[in-house]
Amino acid sequence: ATDSILRNTTFFRNSAPGNITILAASPLTWDCPLGSWMPSVGQLFGDLSGCNRLCAEGHYGNASDHFTSDCSGPCWLGHFCPEGSVLPHKCPAGTHMPNERAANISDCFLCAPGQHQPESGQEECLPCAAGSFSPDVGSAACEACPKGGVCEDAGAASRLVWQPCPAGSFNPNRGSSSSAACELCPVGTASAVPGAESSET
Repeated sequence: ATDSILRNTTFFRNSAPGNITILAASPLTWDCPLGSWMPSVGQLFGDLSGCNRLCAEGHYGNASDHFTSDCSGPCWLGHFCPEGSVLPHKCPAGTHMPNERAANISDCFLCAPGQHQPESGQEECLPCAAGSFSPDVGSAACEACPKGGVCEDAGAASRLVWQPCPAGSFNPNRGSSSSAACELCPVGTASAVPGAESSET
């Protein structure tokens, strides 16, 4: 019938020829729980209780009238959707997902060394800013370069990019990105070795 809706429908012990439970020549409208679907036309066989088909992995279903396994559509960038998802789940901080249709949290890519991602649900990782570095995969934050020198390059994957301040100068601050951060020792003081953190070294 036109505008008919099937809701909380149960069929058991069907004895129809061919074990056909439902034969829909014209489209049916199902009222399904979110994250599930049912076909609108065709044949359904055997016992049936409610909407027994989950939205496909890599997709989500946030409406009650889906009639294909794609449901509401593909999972978003920066997210993953296991089978039966109502809404996409965010990939965690330290990871990214540049593609649609990710199915599991294990599909989220870890950020590479020299990169980080402090937020969840992102499609790209960010390079570490000059003055910092990230030696590990999956970093949510970059480490500030040590005192006594500078890290001038962005995207550093190791503290080996750290350059000490020359003898006769010092840098008391972490995370410096320019040689201008190296201060000359005041008159009457000296720094005999590179990499000094204070004028008293």
